[in-house]
Amino acid sequence: MSATPLTRAIPDSLPLPRCHRCDFADRPFERETAGAVLRAYAVRWQRVLADPRTTSRPVGALAWSPLEHACHVRDMCLLFHQRLDTTLGTGRGPLPDPAVSGGHLPGLYRDEDPRRVAGELGRAARALALRLAALTAADWDHDDPRFPGERLTVDFFTRHLLHDIAHDLGEVLRAGGPGLRR
Repeated sequence: MSATPLTRAIPDSLPLPRCHRCDFADRPFERETAGAVLRAYAVRWQRVLADPRTTSRPVGALAWSPLEHACHVRDMCLLFHQRLDTTLGTGRGPLPDPAVSGGHLPGLYRDEDPRRVAGELGRAARALALRLAALTAADWDHDDPRFPGERLTVDFFTRHLLHDIAHDLGEVLRAGGPGLRR
């Protein structure tokens, strides 16, 4: 079977730190690229969700299905607006849609419609990418006030978010069925 964009490894062109489990590239993270990286991962997730086997859990594993991982990624994108609001002390930015984030618990992710999740994930990633693109240098270096004495900045939390999204994608590609293998 020839490799398709879905079945290839996560491309080395994404400028993220190396992770031995999810294939992040060994390149410095550039704040200006955060939105583009997020959108690129959203496209990969949408390809995963287009596979008819996306609702199947790995055989013999206590792991999420690709659909459940994608729902988690969607919700992380939606909830990141709240993290930005808290860290920056602002009320701007869209709040997560209660019908999506508050109405769906991880245990129910398996019951969601992959096509709807693909659309929601794409919209959530685009909205967050726009917000990340609008951050100033001072915003990126702003510390979360809930953790005094720690250097938990917007930059740190964004790196963590992108790593989580790529890590979940790596898990799905490693454990997936024939259409989801690397």
